[in-house]
Amino acid sequence: MKLNKVILNYAAGLSLRTTLVSALLSVFFLVQSGAATAATKDPQAVVDSKAAQEVVFLTNDAVDAKGQPMPMDNVSNLLDYIAMEEKFKLRWVRTPWQRAVKVAESGGGVIYGMSRVKDREKIYHFSLPVQLHYVFLVTRSDAQFTYNSYADLRGKTIGIPRGFMFNDEFETLRDKLFKVENDGHDTIARLNKLMFKRMDAALFNSANKNPRFLERRLQNARVDQQGMFPQFDNVEITVLPKPVFIDAVHFAVRADKDDGIIDKINDAIVKARKAGILEDIPSSFN
Repeated sequence: MKLNKVILNYAAGLSLRTTLVSALLSVFFLVQSGAATAATKDPQAVVDSKAAQEVVFLTNDAVDAKGQPMPMDNVSNLLDYIAMEEKFKLRWVRTPWQRAVKVAESGGGVIYGMSRVKDREKIYHFSLPVQLHYVFLVTRSDAQFTYNSYADLRGKTIGIPRGFMFNDEFETLRDKLFKVENDGHDTIARLNKLMFKRMDAALFNSANKNPRFLERRLQNARVDQQGMFPQFDNVEITVLPKPVFIDAVHFAVRADKDDGIIDKINDAIVKARKAGILEDIPSSFN
């Protein structure tokens, strides 16, 4: 199977979320490289990337409500595409986000999923934006409030996953206009804190701009855990309609460890976007 054919089939799916195309890509990468992308949960096991002729990619380790690793086919396919286009081997390290950031800060690899803010620009070189995330406020349905601007958050407590940083405006206002409640990364644990009114709202991101999509996903996760706190079984959640902001996520590497890897990643991103593998992003995010 030739690469052009795979890319055309892949583009026909309009996005990385197409299940059939993801399956075709997986088969293609296995045939072409002889092995699937390696993923490990131990970033301390990462070896010197130059000596091993490989590049280490760090991502958040997404888990479900039961703490089990979730499939990350979109990320896997993207990493495979970049490695194939730029002709390097990669090691994919899935680990909790805070740990991934620490490893990236120490120069242990390229991290994916990072927002570009001024404080981080002092440390990292960033790639072109890869994907947009719509960041919504999630509340109890019996405690909704109107959100049109940051001013509507005055005096409120907002739950944010520990270690997450967002755009510069948000970072300037946190713990000044509103209070931040540092959460863990488990979705159900975060929603339970919301149920117990430990916060007024929690921030959740979604690649889909329709808030109902996120609402259904979170409500379905709660259904799987019904009975844990029966007093809340009949309390619904609501995703407020207007996103707090739209966040672009990037690849990033510590500046003094960038031996040209960001240029190679950017080259692959441009090719992927032209081929229809990645969706177009407005120029204001570049």
